Amino acid sequence: MSYYETDYNWVWEIAGFIGAAVLAIAGFGWLLRRILGVERKKWFSPSSNFVNSFHEKVNNYFRWGNLALYLTTLAVFGFQKGALYFMVLTILIGGIQELFNAYMEKKHANNPNAYKYTLLHYPASMVILISCAGAFFPEMIDVFIKQLS
Repeated sequence: MSYYETDYNWVWEIAGFIGAAVLAIAGFGWLLRRILGVERKKWFSPSSNFVNSFHEKVNNYFRWGNLALYLTTLAVFGFQKGALYFMVLTILIGGIQELFNAYMEKKHANNPNAYKYTLLHYPASMVILISCAGAFFPEMIDVFIKQLS
């Protein structure tokens, strides 16, 4: 009867990671918006997320380009090493995209602090996400270090 006794502790680790990361990032974003006086952007609403049509068009290029790079990375390196490269590409390309968003907000946004929020929120979110991943999945750090060597 032991084959019915499967270990599901990993479900709690994933739930804890997602919950802690979401709460920490949302809490930091809320605090940063309060300090800088920036309005929260609406999800799935281009009118509040982009300052003009050029901004929206370039952002779409980033999204589709990211998808193409991700698929190429996974096709070339496979799922073993591809996972590490996938994560590194996500952080780097996301950073470039956020720098472009901050540039457009600095030039065209109504609120002069909107670009400051963008510049501060993304790096802090990545630090929170990586810290939570290290706290909830310490064995993953060893896996990534092995993949780098």
